[in-house]
Amino acid sequence: MSKPTEERLGRQLEHPSITPGNVGHDTVGAPENAPHDVDHSDDHPHHVPMSQYYAVFALLMVLLFVTVGAWWVDQFVFPLGRWSTPIALAIAFAKAFAIVTIFMHVKFSSRLVQIFACTGLFFVSIMFLMTFNDYLSRPSTPPDQIGIVQPGP
Repeated sequence: MSKPTEERLGRQLEHPSITPGNVGHDTVGAPENAPHDVDHSDDHPHHVPMSQYYAVFALLMVLLFVTVGAWWVDQFVFPLGRWSTPIALAIAFAKAFAIVTIFMHVKFSSRLVQIFACTGLFFVSIMFLMTFNDYLSRPSTPPDQIGIVQPGP
């Protein structure tokens, strides 16, 4: 981030309540409120409106109820069987995407940060695919034979 100018620092110290960019002050036309395709005089972090945080929170609460509903359907209405895990993982990935993009500010970060986040996601998906490949390639053991050693010939 670039450093603020001496003039701006002086204004902030002398008149904190009326200086654009200070907390609680919103002046139309100030550099902090300029469109994001315009070069700012001071580099600053992106400010997400509280309404967007509330919307993501509502989405997470809806997905929480969807998760509980999927479990309830699996337990009491219709056994989902092998679909239970993929459904739960899809809901979990949707929650993680909302958290990473909005709460962790990856959506508003530089392209480099977004590339590193996508790279991490790529390697985590490789790990999951290899784990599921190993899990699905093993023969299933009936629950009544778990822990029982079969006698040899």
